[in-house]
Amino acid sequence: MELEIRNVLVGELYTNCYLVKNSETGKGFIVDPGDDEIKIFSNIAKMEMEPVAILLTHGHIDHMGAAEGLKKRYNIPIYASELEEQTMLSPMNNLSAMLGMGPVSVCADKYLKDGERIEVAGVNLQFILTPGHTPGSGCFYVKDANLLFSGDTLFCNSRGRTDFPGGSEAQLLKSIREKLMKLPDETDVFAGHMEQTTIGYEKRYY
Repeated sequence: MELEIRNVLVGELYTNCYLVKNSETGKGFIVDPGDDEIKIFSNIAKMEMEPVAILLTHGHIDHMGAAEGLKKRYNIPIYASELEEQTMLSPMNNLSAMLGMGPVSVCADKYLKDGERIEVAGVNLQFILTPGHTPGSGCFYVKDANLLFSGDTLFCNSRGRTDFPGGSEAQLLKSIREKLMKLPDETDVFAGHMEQTTIGYEKRYY
């Protein structure tokens, strides 16, 4: 299986939105469309990708701000953690009220449990619940391709903030050490902000 992955930098907080295309089928999915719907749409068109789903690592507005618009544009479902529903629905918890973007609430079409496996665009993914940044933060692991979409759980040389509603430094560290650091060293990590890294590289810090 060959995947084409394009990173589209969106919004004022420079969030990494990932467009993932299964080259065998031409279908793909969108990870964390935080803003700039037209920019994302334009890149999808350039990739000649048929999106079939939107995957949210968590419910902060800078990761889901364009989700509803893209859902309507392509008539596709939104996937998110079952423990993230309240964050997504609450403008205070999802930071849309705090950032002055106007109150935003987003509902997922499919809420995922920890460890749940899904097939999207011919790609097998596993949802890994990693609370700490938010109560329902999670990562999407593609074992067949040795890659992880880590959202704001794990960054290169860093990790997500825990001073927002529902955040917990202790939980975040536990999530990283007990779940993510057990993945193979060669796993490529596509983080929600900043550059790409690997699990092996990050093990030096955890």
